[in-house]
Amino acid sequence: MGCVDLIEPVVGINAFSMFMTYPLLQQYVHRRLWMQLSGSPFPTDWNNIHCADNLTLIHAEVQKEASLFFLYTELCFLFPSLLSSPLLVSYSDVWGRKAAIVPPLVGNLLFTLCYFVVSGFSLSLSYLLGAAFITGILGGSAALTGGCFAYVADRCEQGSGDGGVARGISQDRMRRGDNYEESDSGYEERQVGEDGSHDRVRDRCEERGETGTDESQDTGTYVYTRAKTVRMASLDMILGLLSGLASLSTGFFIHAAGFTWPGLTAALLHLLNLGYVLFVLRESLNPPSTTLSSSSGFSPKVLISRCPKGKVLISRLQGVYLIFASGTRRKKAAVGLMMAAFALYKISQLGGMSVFILYELNKPLCWNEVLIGCSSALTTVIHVGSFAGVSVLSHCLRDTHIILLGLLSVSTGLLIAAFAKTTLVMFLVRLPLILSAMPSAVLRSMMSKAALSSEQGALFAGIAFVEMLSMGVALMVFNSIYATTVSWFSGFSFLLALCLSIIAAALIGVLMYFSLDEEEEDMSRLTAEEDDIDTDCSRGSLNLTQWECD
Repeated sequence: MGCVDLIEPVVGINAFSMFMTYPLLQQYVHRRLWMQLSGSPFPTDWNNIHCADNLTLIHAEVQKEASLFFLYTELCFLFPSLLSSPLLVSYSDVWGRKAAIVPPLVGNLLFTLCYFVVSGFSLSLSYLLGAAFITGILGGSAALTGGCFAYVADRCEQGSGDGGVARGISQDRMRRGDNYEESDSGYEERQVGEDGSHDRVRDRCEERGETGTDESQDTGTYVYTRAKTVRMASLDMILGLLSGLASLSTGFFIHAAGFTWPGLTAALLHLLNLGYVLFVLRESLNPPSTTLSSSSGFSPKVLISRCPKGKVLISRLQGVYLIFASGTRRKKAAVGLMMAAFALYKISQLGGMSVFILYELNKPLCWNEVLIGCSSALTTVIHVGSFAGVSVLSHCLRDTHIILLGLLSVSTGLLIAAFAKTTLVMFLVRLPLILSAMPSAVLRSMMSKAALSSEQGALFAGIAFVEMLSMGVALMVFNSIYATTVSWFSGFSFLLALCLSIIAAALIGVLMYFSLDEEEEDMSRLTAEEDDIDTDCSRGSLNLTQWECD
């Protein structure tokens, strides 16, 4: 079901809803703790009474308790999501990308509804911990992001020439009911000969290898890879643009209507997004129906349903592991370095940004909700600038050079934030951060190039796991460090994030030094892998039942 191929509205609406919730939750918890610890209501006027000198001790205690509460919330969310997010994204290779997109949207809807009830009836904050746990079970933001990026990879390949044509032919034949089976490299098509024997007609890897390696194909490959990088950067831009607008509107929304109605608004947006995915968005994959080839036993859905659940779980996790463990030594080294740099970049960026609001609420800034909303809205400049940077720089620079520029932008912004003591300087911090979102999209695109089309779900499942782990480590570590250091140097967390971004840049430097990032070598490794797949196909078909269940 569905008639539209645009995944961007899903990313945009989810970003707007979530970034209405994040600053809302932080400020609400801050005020609730203020009321509990001080015994008096939080000042609601536009001045900075809550930062008066006689309330310094209470203010420091509130900052500490709020930071610890967010640490507990992240722990409740992190552990279940570490297992569920890679499973959902890897299953999307068989069940379609919506399998990785719908459950996180349901989790986000439940969390915002829980917040609405807690804030509306002044219930215990402990209910939010339970809601965070349920959200983690349903995959969280990492599963949603992985599913959306895998959707983009599917669409880019389907429109990229030979690979896309082959994939389309395969899906058309499956819809017509041709016999097929699934191998490690994708769907292998078969037809029944006159003598009743099953003769292999063609598989996806043969169709891709049939076109040769002429100059026009090389040009098409360059255009395809650049288009994938730009399309993924556009998702990051939409995420940042809508999140900034949400942060800006939330500040005024809180000031006008309090903390309850913004939560209900976010829940309604999640519900709208869920309806779009279920009824409007077209599936990028066309997984075979359970009725197709059931007599031959080749339907992945039928076979998976016949397997014990534990073995299916183990097989999907093994598929994710093999993405990063198989291949040549140079490929494994390149993917490992890129994944490590991606993790350090995410820890640096998310860890540093996670304490921005607490830092702005603290002395000497003592911002109110409107200033916080305006400051958070400036993240739109960051993501728009990063998208423009990727779009322009990809014409003249290698991917690794773009990543290094992005890491330099992160480091410079964090250094200035660590010593920002005035409102003007804190607003200007976003200016050097204008290219800081570039490494995320470019690293995803580089890793996506190292996987075949049938492995995109498993690849982004691994990326989702690393991203979720990085997010958990960042929020836990930086909230703990901020709670410990807020009394003597509140900018210490930014300096720690700066050091991590420098280490990530060093890993990219190693990648460049050993020439592991060259596109020619990447393409040769992919060609070698497809040749190996083709050789395996010629020896006979893979028995999927034994592969999944034995």
